[in-house]
Amino acid sequence: MQNGQTKTGGDFKLILREFARDPFAVATVCPSSPFLARHLANSLDLASAKVVVELGPGTGALTEAVLPRLRPGTRFLAVERNPALCAAWKRRYPKFDIIEGNVANLQQICAEQGIENVDCVVSGLPWPSFDFDLQQQGLTGVQKVLGPGGQMATFGYHIGLLMPGSQRYFKLLAEYFSRVERLPWEWRNLPPAFITRCTK
Repeated sequence: MQNGQTKTGGDFKLILREFARDPFAVATVCPSSPFLARHLANSLDLASAKVVVELGPGTGALTEAVLPRLRPGTRFLAVERNPALCAAWKRRYPKFDIIEGNVANLQQICAEQGIENVDCVVSGLPWPSFDFDLQQQGLTGVQKVLGPGGQMATFGYHIGLLMPGSQRYFKLLAEYFSRVERLPWEWRNLPPAFITRCTK
């Protein structure tokens, strides 16, 4: 299975440029660190998954940790709304599928790709920065495509916990999932980040 290339200054410049254009959608100025990517990938049973969806893969920092953990034959699909980031990801991972689309349409996207049930969702989306409608639509889509016992892992930053949208988001998680776990902080990421694992 193909691994991504090492993150470069080009990734940083691209993300910074897209952040300047749409800060609420990108919500970061640099790629996630390899430490955070491995921590998030290890929080899910990717080795047993038959179908994995990554939301908001950006330039592929999380993807780089996810792909080597998948067994042969696992279906992998990435969904990225930003055209420039989507194109950069596709150049890095030409053998894998990515759809330029919005998490609000996740159920339709999966149906069009012939995916009925997803085992694991890896999310790099800035959920706290979304408005209520997008949070609700996105989580509805995730909840509907996940199979029984399916899981979503996502990450957040300390500063994000102070946002009004963050409190609303965590309340919604409790409504959409049977179990929501806050995993230990990854202090080696800049800024330090925590992972939330949600089970259907």
